[in-house]
Amino acid sequence: MAAEPIRDVKYDDKHQRNVLDFWPALKKEKAAPVFVWFHGGGFRNGDKSQLEKRRRSSLDAYRKAGYAVVSCNYPFLAKDMDYRQIAHHCARAVQFIRSKSGDWNIDPKRLCCGGVSAGALISEFLGYHDDFANPKAKDVVTRQSSRPGVVVSIMQPIGTKDFALRYMDKGEAPIFIYSDARPNDRIHPPQQAALLHEKAKALGIPSVIHGGGRNDLPKINGGKTWLELQLEFCRKHLSEKVAN
Repeated sequence: MAAEPIRDVKYDDKHQRNVLDFWPALKKEKAAPVFVWFHGGGFRNGDKSQLEKRRRSSLDAYRKAGYAVVSCNYPFLAKDMDYRQIAHHCARAVQFIRSKSGDWNIDPKRLCCGGVSAGALISEFLGYHDDFANPKAKDVVTRQSSRPGVVVSIMQPIGTKDFALRYMDKGEAPIFIYSDARPNDRIHPPQQAALLHEKAKALGIPSVIHGGGRNDLPKINGGKTWLELQLEFCRKHLSEKVAN
Protein backbone atom coordinates (compact mmCIF):
# COMPACT_ATOMS: atom_id res chain seq x y z
CA MET A 1 0.00 0.00 0.00
CA ALA A 2 1.43 3.39 -1.02
CA ALA A 3 2.03 6.55 1.02
CA GLU A 4 4.39 5.71 3.86
CA PRO A 5 3.59 6.95 7.37
CA ILE A 6 5.22 9.87 9.11
CA ARG A 7 6.46 8.38 12.36
CA ASP A 8 7.09 9.71 15.85
CA VAL A 9 5.55 13.12 15.30
CA LYS A 10 5.65 15.03 18.59
CA TYR A 11 2.22 16.38 19.50
CA ASP A 12 3.33 18.02 22.75
CA ASP A 13 6.53 18.63 24.73
CA LYS A 14 5.16 17.74 28.16
CA HIS A 15 6.04 14.03 28.02
CA GLN A 16 8.42 11.84 26.04
CA ARG A 17 5.56 9.54 25.00
CA ASN A 18 3.61 12.39 23.39
CA VAL A 19 4.25 11.11 19.87
CA LEU A 20 2.10 9.73 17.08
CA ASP A 21 2.33 8.05 13.68
CA PHE A 22 0.41 9.50 10.74
CA TRP A 23 -0.66 7.64 7.59
CA PRO A 24 -1.89 10.01 4.87
CA ALA A 25 -5.03 9.20 2.96
CA LEU A 26 -4.50 7.25 -0.25
CA LYS A 27 -6.91 9.52 -2.11
CA LYS A 28 -5.73 13.11 -2.42
CA GLU A 29 -8.64 14.76 -4.22
CA LYS A 30 -9.99 16.49 -1.11
CA ALA A 31 -9.51 16.73 2.63
CA ALA A 32 -9.85 13.25 4.07
CA PRO A 33 -11.68 12.05 7.17
CA VAL A 34 -9.32 10.85 9.87
CA PHE A 35 -9.38 7.86 12.20
CA VAL A 36 -7.43 8.38 15.45
CA TRP A 37 -6.39 5.23 17.29
CA PHE A 38 -5.40 4.83 20.96
CA HIS A 39 -3.72 1.57 21.95
CA GLY A 40 -4.62 -0.70 24.85
CA GLY A 41 -2.49 -1.88 27.74
CA GLY A 42 -4.25 -0.97 30.97
CA PHE A 43 -2.71 2.52 31.01
CA ARG A 44 0.54 0.85 32.08
CA ASN A 45 1.99 -0.49 28.83
CA GLY A 46 1.37 -0.77 25.10
CA ASP A 47 2.44 1.21 22.08
CA LYS A 48 1.10 2.91 18.97
CA SER A 49 2.73 0.14 16.91
CA GLN A 50 -0.09 -2.19 18.05
CA LEU A 51 -2.23 -0.80 15.24
CA GLU A 52 0.19 -2.15 12.65
CA LYS A 53 1.14 -5.35 14.46
CA ARG A 54 -2.20 -6.50 15.90
CA ARG A 55 -4.87 -4.47 14.10
CA ARG A 56 -3.43 -4.27 10.60
CA SER A 57 -6.80 -5.13 9.10
CA SER A 58 -8.31 -2.00 10.69
CA LEU A 59 -5.46 0.21 9.51
CA ASP A 60 -5.73 -1.08 5.94
CA ALA A 61 -9.54 -0.98 5.89
CA TYR A 62 -9.71 2.66 6.94
CA ARG A 63 -7.03 3.70 4.46
CA LYS A 64 -8.75 1.85 1.61
CA ALA A 65 -11.97 3.65 2.59
CA GLY A 66 -10.26 7.02 2.08
CA TYR A 67 -9.28 7.87 5.64
CA ALA A 68 -6.05 9.24 6.99
CA VAL A 69 -5.08 7.26 10.09
CA VAL A 70 -3.25 8.31 13.25
CA SER A 71 -1.95 6.02 16.00
CA CYS A 72 -1.06 7.75 19.28
CA ASN A 73 1.15 7.03 22.24
CA TYR A 74 0.36 8.57 25.62
CA PRO A 75 1.91 8.64 29.12
CA PHE A 76 1.48 5.71 31.48
CA LEU A 77 0.24 5.70 35.06
CA ALA A 78 2.84 6.94 37.54
CA LYS A 79 3.09 8.83 40.81
CA ASP A 80 2.74 12.09 38.93
CA MET A 81 0.36 10.80 36.21
CA ASP A 82 -3.22 9.63 36.91
CA TYR A 83 -5.98 8.48 34.56
CA ARG A 84 -7.44 11.94 34.05
CA GLN A 85 -4.06 13.44 33.23
CA ILE A 86 -3.45 10.71 30.67
CA ALA A 87 -6.77 11.54 29.04
CA HIS A 88 -5.80 15.21 28.94
CA HIS A 89 -2.64 14.30 27.04
CA CYS A 90 -4.77 12.37 24.55
CA ALA A 91 -7.06 15.38 24.15
CA ARG A 92 -3.98 17.38 23.23
CA ALA A 93 -3.15 14.78 20.59
CA VAL A 94 -6.55 15.24 18.94
CA GLN A 95 -6.19 19.02 19.07
CA PHE A 96 -2.75 18.76 17.48
CA ILE A 97 -4.08 16.52 14.69
CA ARG A 98 -6.78 19.05 13.89
CA SER A 99 -4.19 21.84 13.86
CA LYS A 100 -2.37 19.94 11.09
CA SER A 101 -5.42 19.74 8.82
CA GLY A 102 -3.87 21.98 6.16
CA ASP A 103 -0.48 20.29 6.14
CA TRP A 104 -1.92 16.78 6.25
CA ASN A 105 -4.94 17.35 3.98
CA ILE A 106 -7.47 16.13 6.54
CA ASP A 107 -10.97 17.34 7.38
CA PRO A 108 -11.10 18.44 11.06
CA LYS A 109 -14.89 18.06 11.06
CA ARG A 110 -14.70 14.37 10.12
CA LEU A 111 -12.60 12.88 12.90
CA CYS A 112 -13.38 9.70 14.79
CA CYS A 113 -11.52 8.19 17.76
CA GLY A 114 -11.29 4.53 18.64
CA GLY A 115 -9.26 2.00 20.51
CA VAL A 116 -9.02 -1.34 22.24
CA SER A 117 -9.55 -1.64 26.01
CA ALA A 118 -7.85 1.39 27.62
CA GLY A 119 -7.88 3.02 24.18
CA ALA A 120 -11.66 2.61 24.10
CA LEU A 121 -11.99 4.38 27.46
CA ILE A 122 -9.78 7.22 26.25
CA SER A 123 -11.88 7.62 23.09
CA GLU A 124 -15.07 7.73 25.14
CA PHE A 125 -13.65 10.28 27.55
CA LEU A 126 -12.78 12.52 24.60
CA GLY A 127 -16.19 11.98 23.03
CA TYR A 128 -18.23 12.86 26.11
CA HIS A 129 -16.15 15.08 28.36
CA ASP A 130 -16.46 18.85 27.89
CA ASP A 131 -14.35 20.14 25.02
CA PHE A 132 -10.83 21.20 26.00
CA ALA A 133 -10.72 23.83 23.25
CA ASN A 134 -10.04 27.44 24.19
CA PRO A 135 -11.09 29.53 21.17
CA LYS A 136 -9.36 32.62 22.57
CA ALA A 137 -5.97 30.98 23.12
CA LYS A 138 -2.91 32.28 21.29
CA ASP A 139 -1.72 28.73 20.70
CA VAL A 140 -3.30 27.35 17.53
CA VAL A 141 -3.39 23.81 18.96
CA THR A 142 -5.24 24.86 22.10
CA ARG A 143 -7.91 26.52 19.97
CA GLN A 144 -8.86 23.20 18.35
CA SER A 145 -11.66 20.91 19.50
CA SER A 146 -10.69 17.77 21.42
CA ARG A 147 -13.99 16.00 20.73
CA PRO A 148 -14.36 13.32 18.04
CA GLY A 149 -17.44 13.16 15.85
CA VAL A 150 -17.71 9.37 16.31
CA VAL A 151 -16.38 7.00 18.98
CA VAL A 152 -15.34 3.37 18.44
CA SER A 153 -15.05 0.95 21.37
CA ILE A 154 -13.35 -2.42 20.93
CA MET A 155 -13.23 -4.79 23.94
CA GLN A 156 -14.83 -2.38 26.43
CA PRO A 157 -13.07 -2.80 29.80
CA ILE A 158 -13.96 -2.01 33.38
CA GLY A 159 -13.95 1.72 34.02
CA THR A 160 -16.94 2.50 31.78
CA LYS A 161 -18.72 4.47 34.51
CA ASP A 162 -15.80 6.77 35.27
CA PHE A 163 -14.61 7.37 31.70
CA ALA A 164 -17.89 7.44 29.78
CA LEU A 165 -21.23 7.09 31.58
CA ARG A 166 -20.71 10.01 33.96
CA TYR A 167 -20.05 12.40 31.06
CA MET A 168 -22.52 11.24 28.41
CA ASP A 169 -25.32 13.60 27.42
CA LYS A 170 -27.90 14.02 24.67
CA GLY A 171 -26.66 15.02 21.24
CA GLU A 172 -23.12 13.75 21.72
CA ALA A 173 -20.89 11.47 19.64
CA PRO A 174 -22.42 8.31 18.15
CA ILE A 175 -20.65 5.16 19.32
CA PHE A 176 -19.89 1.80 17.72
CA ILE A 177 -19.23 -1.01 20.21
CA TYR A 178 -17.73 -4.45 19.59
CA SER A 179 -16.57 -7.05 22.10
CA ASP A 180 -15.62 -10.68 21.72
CA ALA A 181 -14.72 -11.09 25.39
CA ARG A 182 -15.92 -14.11 27.34
CA PRO A 183 -18.56 -13.51 30.06
CA ASN A 184 -16.01 -14.32 32.78
CA ASP A 185 -13.36 -11.91 31.46
CA ARG A 186 -12.38 -9.87 34.52
CA ILE A 187 -10.92 -6.95 32.54
CA HIS A 188 -13.36 -6.78 29.62
CA PRO A 189 -16.68 -8.19 30.89
CA PRO A 190 -19.24 -7.92 28.08
CA GLN A 191 -21.65 -6.30 30.54
CA GLN A 192 -19.49 -3.16 30.37
CA ALA A 193 -20.18 -2.90 26.65
CA ALA A 194 -23.89 -3.46 27.29
CA LEU A 195 -23.98 -0.71 29.94
CA LEU A 196 -22.43 1.72 27.50
CA HIS A 197 -24.93 0.83 24.79
CA GLU A 198 -27.91 1.13 27.13
CA LYS A 199 -26.82 4.56 28.37
CA ALA A 200 -26.38 5.76 24.80
CA LYS A 201 -29.86 4.49 23.86
CA ALA A 202 -31.43 6.15 26.89
CA LEU A 203 -29.91 9.49 25.83
CA GLY A 204 -30.82 9.12 22.17
CA ILE A 205 -27.17 8.83 21.13
CA PRO A 206 -26.84 6.66 17.99
CA SER A 207 -25.22 3.42 19.10
CA VAL A 208 -24.58 -0.02 17.64
CA ILE A 209 -23.32 -3.01 19.64
CA HIS A 210 -22.04 -6.34 18.33
CA GLY A 211 -20.55 -9.39 20.01
CA GLY A 212 -18.39 -12.19 18.72
CA GLY A 213 -19.03 -15.85 19.26
CA ARG A 214 -17.83 -15.91 22.86
CA ASN A 215 -20.57 -13.87 24.54
CA ASP A 216 -24.29 -13.07 24.40
CA LEU A 217 -24.04 -9.59 22.89
CA PRO A 218 -26.06 -9.13 19.65
CA LYS A 219 -24.57 -11.20 16.84
CA ILE A 220 -23.75 -9.84 13.41
CA ASN A 221 -26.22 -10.70 10.65
CA GLY A 222 -26.19 -10.07 6.92
CA GLY A 223 -22.83 -11.53 5.98
CA LYS A 224 -20.73 -8.49 6.86
CA THR A 225 -17.85 -8.36 9.32
CA TRP A 226 -17.82 -6.16 12.40
CA LEU A 227 -15.04 -4.11 10.80
CA GLU A 228 -17.16 -3.47 7.70
CA LEU A 229 -20.06 -2.42 9.91
CA GLN A 230 -17.73 -0.19 11.92
CA LEU A 231 -16.62 1.61 8.75
CA GLU A 232 -20.23 2.04 7.63
CA PHE A 233 -21.13 3.50 11.02
CA CYS A 234 -18.27 5.99 10.93
CA ARG A 235 -18.98 6.99 7.34
CA LYS A 236 -22.66 7.59 8.03
CA HIS A 237 -22.31 9.63 11.19
CA LEU A 238 -19.29 11.66 10.13
CA SER A 239 -21.20 12.61 6.99
CA GLU A 240 -24.14 13.69 9.13
CA LYS A 241 -21.84 15.86 11.25
CA VAL A 242 -20.70 17.73 8.14
CA ALA A 243 -24.26 18.04 6.80
CA ASN A 244 -25.42 19.59 10.08
